[in-house]
Amino acid sequence: MRKNKQSIRSLTAFIVTWAFVVLMVTGLVLYVVPHGRIAYWIHWSLWGLEKDRWAWIHMTFGGVFILAAFLHLYFNWKPFKQYIADRIQGHLAFKREILIATLATLVLVVLSALDLPPASWIIQLNSDIKNAWVTEPALEPPFGHAEEASLAALAKRMDFDLEPALSALRDRGLAVENGRETLEQIARRNGMTPMAVYALIPRPQPAPVSTEEKMTPEEIEARFAGTGLGRKRLSEVCEMVGLDVRTGQERLASAGIEAGPDDGIRDLADANGKRPIDLLVIILNGGQ
Repeated sequence: MRKNKQSIRSLTAFIVTWAFVVLMVTGLVLYVVPHGRIAYWIHWSLWGLEKDRWAWIHMTFGGVFILAAFLHLYFNWKPFKQYIADRIQGHLAFKREILIATLATLVLVVLSALDLPPASWIIQLNSDIKNAWVTEPALEPPFGHAEEASLAALAKRMDFDLEPALSALRDRGLAVENGRETLEQIARRNGMTPMAVYALIPRPQPAPVSTEEKMTPEEIEARFAGTGLGRKRLSEVCEMVGLDVRTGQERLASAGIEAGPDDGIRDLADANGKRPIDLLVIILNGGQ
């Protein structure tokens, strides 16, 4: 009986160890994986596993680790209790150590919740790594989880005709049943990514506006909403509206926004607490 208990105790210890190793690996992967909108749009994967699979493994072994840790404590309760008693009686330093460890933990929890250094450095590094995956505007979906939208819903939101889109996809050899299918379903069936499917859909571009024309912010939003503005660089936006990029830069600068021709509109908007469409209003109307 004692041998069996010792065997279970050893087994539990190994499970705790291996669960910790798996959690460490999956935690590192999830730390550097692209944001969900990008990961699902391009079918990001590592070692054949996509983001969801890595998250499932992480959650599963999180549960295994917690359960095994409780079992490990249960089987080793007497020596653990004796160890604590001996330390408290014989070493006053232990009290200081546990107090320092407890306070450090609480401080880190508070700093993380308030996004303050040094916890904020880890959070910022995570954000920087995730954002680094977006090297091209084309990697950005037109909106969050666009891959889950049906082709019909996408056509309505992005202002393109459904039937020509279906015809264009079929002409490229894609198997598409109807407009109720999502980009994800079409992509999976055809061994593609939602991004690649979306790129094959013909979408009308707004006609360039006159540089002399003044439109209200509401008119600008109605005209350019759904054109993938956030995915474009400043130079591409200026070309889209028929404006010299230097003029666009000067108008942004007059509003306190320094921008280069290759800067992404979404990045500029986020950095200045604005929406991409707000920057377009400044570019077109000079901030007036």
